[in-house]
Amino acid sequence: MNATTLRSIGRWSLTAYLVLFFVYLEAPLFIIVLASFNDQLTVRFPPTGVSLEWYRALWDTFIEAPGTKTNLVSSIWTSIWLSVGAMTGSVLAGVLASIGLHRATFRGRETARQVLLLPLLFPQVVVGIGLLVWFSQIGGVPSWLRLLLGHLILTLPYVVTTTTASLEMLDQRLEEAAMNLGANARAVFRYITLPLITPGVISGAIFAMLVSFSNFTVSFFLYSGEQRPLPAWLYEFMQHFVDPSLAALSTFLVILTLLVLLIVNRLVALGRLVGLRADNQNTSVHP
Repeated sequence: MNATTLRSIGRWSLTAYLVLFFVYLEAPLFIIVLASFNDQLTVRFPPTGVSLEWYRALWDTFIEAPGTKTNLVSSIWTSIWLSVGAMTGSVLAGVLASIGLHRATFRGRETARQVLLLPLLFPQVVVGIGLLVWFSQIGGVPSWLRLLLGHLILTLPYVVTTTTASLEMLDQRLEEAAMNLGANARAVFRYITLPLITPGVISGAIFAMLVSFSNFTVSFFLYSGEQRPLPAWLYEFMQHFVDPSLAALSTFLVILTLLVLLIVNRLVALGRLVGLRADNQNTSVHP
């Protein structure tokens, strides 16, 4: 067997492995979508028939028809404002922290950067229990603030990571040229630095919003009856009902997530963050 044949076999084997890997990875999503059209009273795969009954049941729950679980709409709104608030706070803090850690030189800089990324390494159960104990010791912290602070801790590393990646690609000669032409530090940041790191900031913001919206573990330790995010509402629903309307709601959430990711990829492709942006910057400073 010659080298060409071996390379061909290797390429086909790698392709087959990648296809099987992604099929295995995405199989639960396809199962959820198909189960939402089941015509039986329980979640079953493969479906024995096709019906929109559970989408009608989901609509009844949405409008709080008699006999359905209440507060779905309020839980959705709670998750929306919580994810937007966490995204806003993590962007403001994450951009400033990334710039400070990237530009400043001090002992322990790398340690400080790793500390900001610790929430990605710790199990969320540990984070949730730690926050619950901490807020219990403090006392008097309202539920909405507990949730917001907990989600800020979880989402901040995403903004720091993507913004730092943009800063690493930033050509500082552009900033130096602007300052040589008389621009002050505020103008350089507003007109040079911020536009060039915008792809990283937007990417981190979107990831932060999605992580916050779908988070259950930390929310479970911090929510209350007045402030109940959607994942906690789903958990309470499953304590009493397990029917395909859950799959219908999950299908909507999957579609929403895919739409957001497609929009982000269309507007700010990750390839531009690490590739084309750098090429454009290098091209702009060379004759």
